[in-house]
Amino acid sequence: MRFYRKMCVIILSFFCLTFFSHIGLAQTAADLKAEIYPKLRDKRCTTMTLDKCDCPDAREMKAYIEALIETGTSKDEIFYKVAKKFTLNTILDEQIKQDVEKRLVKETGEKRPQIILEAASFNFGKASKKQGKLTKNIKLFNKGNADLAIKNIKVSCSCVSAALTVSKDKSPYFGSQGAPAGWQMVIGPGKSGQLEVVLDLAHPSITNGKVIRDVFISSNDPLYPETSVRIEAEVSG
Repeated sequence: MRFYRKMCVIILSFFCLTFFSHIGLAQTAADLKAEIYPKLRDKRCTTMTLDKCDCPDAREMKAYIEALIETGTSKDEIFYKVAKKFTLNTILDEQIKQDVEKRLVKETGEKRPQIILEAASFNFGKASKKQGKLTKNIKLFNKGNADLAIKNIKVSCSCVSAALTVSKDKSPYFGSQGAPAGWQMVIGPGKSGQLEVVLDLAHPSITNGKVIRDVFISSNDPLYPETSVRIEAEVSG
């Protein structure tokens, strides 16, 4: 009888330990997410932190972070992995961003491409739908010392299109579907290209009021695999 009682105590203790360990892990995971999410944003959102955003890109990033937490990945390593997978611009905390950038630079070495946009945003100001298409040209530089391969150009709305010119070569105008698989244009070290962004005010999706649209550029820059240009306008009939 004593043997059976002892076994019952051992089994009960084991289940209690397992149960409370799971509670502790859940609390730790929740605490980590509460600490990490406000310091991040998904790569396509500039207005909300990750904890307040529930768009498809935010959900993808959250799922990735949750998987890392489940495997016991440390907080610092999570920021590093998120920056490497998505882009360094996802990190809002400047100190964390600088630390991760130093690690990425050390990892990639001195020879790497570096994408720099002449402007990250542009405002057309007040405009009428009767004006039709508005165009803005923005220079895109390779400040690195290796070839910069632009692999995709994609816009946030069918009312916008964008094309890239490098030297005498000009790409097609890309829309919300982006460039076809395998497409790319190369900008040599110290060279530049010109990104032409077209906003069609006559498009059915354009309504009176403030209009905000984005152009996303994907490249082989190891620190900023995706960067973007935001265009705005105040539209009237």
